[in-house]
This record gives sequence, C-alpha cells and structure tokens, in this order.
Amino acid sequence: MNITLHNIENYTYLFDNNNTFNNIDWVAPIFAAMLSAYQKDKSIEIISDNSYLKNMLNSPYKQNKTYTPIEQIISRNEIDKIAAHLTAIMLKNFSFLEEDDRRDLKYYLHYLFSELMNNVADHAYSPVGGFAMAQYYPNGKKIQFAIADRGIGFLENLKLKFDISSENDAIIKALEKGVTASKPKVYGQEKNAGFGLFAMKTILEETGGVFVIISNDVLYRYSKHKQPEIIKLKNPWKGAVISFEFYESKINYTMEDFKKMFLWNNTDEAFF
Repeated sequence: MNITLHNIENYTYLFDNNNTFNNIDWVAPIFAAMLSAYQKDKSIEIISDNSYLKNMLNSPYKQNKTYTPIEQIISRNEIDKIAAHLTAIMLKNFSFLEEDDRRDLKYYLHYLFSELMNNVADHAYSPVGGFAMAQYYPNGKKIQFAIADRGIGFLENLKLKFDISSENDAIIKALEKGVTASKPKVYGQEKNAGFGLFAMKTILEETGGVFVIISNDVLYRYSKHKQPEIIKLKNPWKGAVISFEFYESKINYTMEDFKKMFLWNNTDEAFF
C-alpha cells in the first residue's frame, strides 16, 4: 500500500478500532499525522512492519532528514516555535536558492504552518490537540504538510454562526475569506481572523498546489484545473485533517505582496 494525499480516502478504514498497520509500503505526511493523532486518542501502541512508520512514531528524530518530526499542537503558545522549527528543516533542502527566494519561501511556509496550527488550537476541541509534520520531495521540489486532530470537525464549529447543515457545506464555507468560528470582537481580535484556510487556498491556487480537507465523513480535494472532489467517506475520520502540497518554483509574489493583493483591504490592514 502506498498511502498518499491523492488516495487517502481509500485507507481510512485502517483506523476502525485497529492497532495493526502492516503491509504498508509508503505513506505521505497526511497518513503519518492521522496515525499519530489516532494513536494518542486511543491510547494504544501502533504495530507496524513498516520501518518508516515505526521510526516516525517511536524513534528519536534524527537531523538531516527530508521530513520533520511529528509535532503535537495543544495551544497557541508553542505554535510560532513549532512553525519556525518545521520551516527551518524544510529550508535546508533549498540551499540552491538565491537569498531572496529562500526568504520568500521561509515566509510562505511559516505563514501556512502557523495558520493551520492556529486553526487546530482555536477550533478543534480535540482531546489530544493536533499532530503535524512536513516532508520535502526532491522529485518536483515540492513540500507536503499535514495536520490532523480528533476534535469536532468543521460543521459543529460553523453551524452556530452560519446556515449550514452538512460537513461538505461547512468545508466550502470555511474556505471563504473572513469566515471564522470565533466570536466577533472589536478589541483583542486575533490577527488574520478568518484568513487561514482562505489564504491557504489562494496560495495553492496561485502556485499550482493541491490540498485535502477531511472533516468527519467528508473529504474535499482541490487541484488546479480540476473541479474540486467531494467524497463521502465510507469510513469516517473523527475530527479534521488538512494537508497540502506546495511548489516553491511557482512562487510569483513576496509574502507581503501576496497579502496586499489577495488578503488585505482597507479595513483588514488595521489587524496586521
């Protein structure tokens, strides 16, 4: 079994009250993050004949890998540090870039990692927090990132503020600009409130990337030049999962220019 961002829906059955994960040849970060969240939530020891999985879950992290350690996110307090750590590990794979390009890549990665981890800390209501990791793929010079939680999912978060009744509608709503499950505030509002998933979607649209969102029994997959896939999962996941694939070579704007062009308007600028 090769479990990837593009076929994860075929393997959610593996999480049905199971602690044995044999006959797996290779996994992408999305499965590793899900497995870590599942293991913690169920308080079980994962059994696997796959050396990569065993090393990821149980062995101390070794430097100079193309992947990061799996990090647990509990609250906002540690997110900036974790995002900086994951970003630094990914940047080691891009030593061939000019200084300006490395700086742009650093800003994009730190921004994306932070925003998605903040979503988990603020809205997941997950008893185990979230688990995140990133990996660099030399073939294509692309980065994949994934974060998984065991919380309530998108619908339960958004239905009290919006007229929606399905996980599918909740995911689509969450991708709109300015949508957040947070209560509105005038002072003390979180910076970039409601921009996280919209920003991710826009960045990946502009760079030809891919992303997958799972919320309980629904999977949403975006890939440029294709209609989004919406799949009802035969074996639902408890909580939410977000994973994306990002291509450095297709960055056309600095992070500051991107924010000005796609995120900010006259009223938004006060919050940055």
